[in-house]
Amino acid sequence: SGMQQQIQDHFKTSAFIATLGVGLYNFGSIFGPLIGAPLSELYGRRPIYIGSSVGFVFFSLCAALSPTIVSLLSCRALAGLIGSAVFSLYGGSLADMFAPDERGPLIALFTVVLQGAPTIGPVPASFLGTFVHWRWLMGFITVWGAMITAVVMFLPETEATAIRRRLDKEHAEVVTSKVSGATQERPNVWSKALMTPITMLRHEPIVLWTALYHAFVYGLLFLLLEAYPHVYNSHYDMSREQAGLVFIAPWIGNLLGVLVYFQYLKPQYEAHQRAIYIQSGGKREIEAEGRLPGVILASVFTPVGMFWFAFSAHPDVHWFLPVLSGVPVGMGMTLLQLSLLNYYIDLYPTRSASVIAANCAVRNVVATIFPSAGVPLYNCLGIRNASLLLACVSSVGFPAGVMLLVFGKRLRAASRWAKQDVDDVDVSCLNVGIVAPLLAQAPENHYGGTSSSN
Repeated sequence: SGMQQQIQDHFKTSAFIATLGVGLYNFGSIFGPLIGAPLSELYGRRPIYIGSSVGFVFFSLCAALSPTIVSLLSCRALAGLIGSAVFSLYGGSLADMFAPDERGPLIALFTVVLQGAPTIGPVPASFLGTFVHWRWLMGFITVWGAMITAVVMFLPETEATAIRRRLDKEHAEVVTSKVSGATQERPNVWSKALMTPITMLRHEPIVLWTALYHAFVYGLLFLLLEAYPHVYNSHYDMSREQAGLVFIAPWIGNLLGVLVYFQYLKPQYEAHQRAIYIQSGGKREIEAEGRLPGVILASVFTPVGMFWFAFSAHPDVHWFLPVLSGVPVGMGMTLLQLSLLNYYIDLYPTRSASVIAANCAVRNVVATIFPSAGVPLYNCLGIRNASLLLACVSSVGFPAGVMLLVFGKRLRAASRWAKQDVDDVDVSCLNVGIVAPLLAQAPENHYGGTSSSN
C-alpha cells in the first residue's frame, strides 16, 4: 500500500488501478484456502506447505520484474492464490499435534502474525516509498519468502491419515485390490474434499454467520488502509507517509488484544474447564461455546473504536485523539481472530482446516472489495457518516455472539461434523427444526453438513 503512488506514476495509471495491487492479492486469497485445506486432508499438510511457499516466492519474483501493470497485478493475484493455501492449514496442524488447552499460545502467535503484519505493514512501507523503488520492496518480499520456504522444506508431516498411508506403503501392507479400488474412487474423493468448505458454508449456520462477521472486521483493516490517509490528509493535512504512522495504534491494539486473551480470557476458560472435569469425574470436556466470551468481547471493542473515530476525527480536535481510536479497533480484530480460531478447532476437530478455509474465503472476498471502496465511501457519505456506518455494522457482532452462546449447543446437536456432548446431549429430544430448519432434514451425503432436500 505504501508504494501505490510510485506504481501509479511508473505505469501512468489511475489511483483505483494502483489499489488493485492489494485487492487482487486478496482476491487470489479467496480460492487458495478452499483448495489447499481439503487437499491437505487428502494428501497431508507437508506437500501443501511446500507447494504454496514455492509458488508464492516464484510469483513474488515475477511481480518484482513485471514490465507492465497488467503483469504486476496478475502476479500479485497468483501470489495470493498460491500463497494463501497455508492460511487454512495452521488450525489443522495444531489440531494434529496439540490438545485444546495447549493451543492457546500458538494460536496467539498465528493471530499476531496474520492480523498484525498487514496492520503494521503500512508504517515502514510508507517511509520506504519515499526513497526506495517499488521493485526493491517486491524483491525484499521475495527474499523473505525464500528464507521461510527454506525452513518449510524441513517440516514433518502431521496429518494422521497421511502418516498412516506412508507407513502402510513402507511396510508393504496395502493390498493391491484396495489400492485399485481407492484409485477408482479418487475423482469422487477429490470432488467431495474440494467441496467440503463450500458445503459447510451452505449447511452450517455457525460457520456462515461467524465467517460473515469476521470477514467484515478483517476487511475493515484493508478499508482503513485507504481511509486513514484520506481522513488525515483532509482534516490534518498529513502526507501519506505521516498517515502511515497512524497504523501503529491498531498494531498496539493487536498486542493488547493478545494480552487480554492470555491474562483474562484464557485463565477463565481453564478454570471453567477444570471445574467441569472435576464435577463430571473426568467424563466430560468443556463445550466449544467456552471460547465465545472472547468473540463477544471483541465485538464490543471494534465498534467502540469506530464510534470513537467517527466523533473525534474533526479539524477542531487534535489528531492524537482519533489516532488513539485505532487501539480498541486493533484489540477487537485480534481478540476475534484468536477466539474464533480456537472455537473452530474445538467445534470441528476433524475438519478444522476446511472450516478455516471457508472462513478465509469469505474474509478475503470482503478484503478484495474494501480497499477500493474505502475512499469512495468516505467521499460519498462524508467522513463522520461513513465511520458511523462502519461502527453500526460492527455492532452486530455483540447480539449475534450472545445468541450463539445461548443456542450454539442446539445447533451443534444438529450438525454432522460438530463435536457433540455425548454424555449430556440427547439429540433426539432437541427440536432442531425450530432453530435451524435446514439442519433438521436428512443428509444427502457423507462429506458435508446436513443438506436440504430438493
